[in-house]
Amino acid sequence: MTIYWLLSVPAHGDGHVAWRDVKSRVGDAEVYDFTLPQFKIGTLDTLVRLSDELAKFDTSYENTTGKFIDTLRNLTNTTNSALAAHLLVEDKSVDQYIRSFSWNNSKYRSDRSLPEIVGQIADDMGVIDASLKTKLTQYNAIKNSLATVRRKQTGNLSVKALDGIVTRENCITDSEYLITAFVAVPKNLTKEWTNGYERLTDMVVPRSSKRIAEDSEYVLYSVVLFKRVLDEFTTKARDARFIVRDFVYDEEAMARDQLKAREIVEQEEELLDNIAEWIKGSFSAVFSAWVHIKALRVFVESILRYGIPPDFLPILVKPSSKQAPKIKHSLAEFYSYLETSTRASDRAKLAGKSSSAYRRQTDDSAFDMHEFSNVLSDYTPFVFFELPWTFLDSD
Repeated sequence: MTIYWLLSVPAHGDGHVAWRDVKSRVGDAEVYDFTLPQFKIGTLDTLVRLSDELAKFDTSYENTTGKFIDTLRNLTNTTNSALAAHLLVEDKSVDQYIRSFSWNNSKYRSDRSLPEIVGQIADDMGVIDASLKTKLTQYNAIKNSLATVRRKQTGNLSVKALDGIVTRENCITDSEYLITAFVAVPKNLTKEWTNGYERLTDMVVPRSSKRIAEDSEYVLYSVVLFKRVLDEFTTKARDARFIVRDFVYDEEAMARDQLKAREIVEQEEELLDNIAEWIKGSFSAVFSAWVHIKALRVFVESILRYGIPPDFLPILVKPSSKQAPKIKHSLAEFYSYLETSTRASDRAKLAGKSSSAYRRQTDDSAFDMHEFSNVLSDYTPFVFFELPWTFLDSD
């Protein structure tokens, strides 16, 4: 299981010291820079609203990432190790991209407001998600058509196509009044068919039944009768658990059906390849958008947690699954002094109000986060988000 941590801790004016503090408490875990640009901060109300929106986008884009991977796995029927080779983000493996993350300023300009950046990411992802739904709808339609074709080719004699089974010699084709019907009879009812088919309805030609083919479940018989009683014969046969096949010997129609079947197979293969290639190409944008949302969450929560001016250090940590609980506890102990919030006056300034107007709010806001953490077991005194890359953990 590969899980990365995105942390943000107070820098207290010296990012190098903050880096050493974190590094000294994570043991052998890998630690990487996670540099963020200086975004426009905006108002407190905007940040609080963005905090909620970003959490929803985070969950949604994680699900979209998983959907892309599951869809590609199902379409290509390949192993996770082989799949990983196709899942590149900006021409890097997922792990390389995460470890060397750099904000894509050419795509998501940091001189724009935070709501504008989030809106652009959401718009891009909306287009991609809609495209995936459209492509999968097209593929499922052709897949259902292909399933029908294959069922006719490989099913039992009650459903499979009779092309190649019934020949011209088995049929009456030039009679104005007579027709040859083909009936799939369950093997355990062949005696009942032989003894009773002539009495199912009037105008059945006596001793006209011929055994044409059989499989493990059914025997296919032909029988000659007058055209005018075909519907009645079909109904009476169904009541007796005999299946009259909807089949008329027509060589041109059979040729058209065979051509259509080949075209459906070719269309399915072509569409599958196109969707698989599109997913491989679009995965980069999907995963990149997800990580950029994570980065924005780190920034927004750091401002809300530590106040202004921005003075925090974002860090990427990759702990082993065995180390993770111990490391998290060690970091929580070291930063436990952050559990009592004293940043309400800064938030008041952030909202554009005077400190005196917010004095009472400040007193109310300085609450004991340790008491609150007893309710939220996942709480940490520092900004903490997981970036799970677990979609390819097992074949």
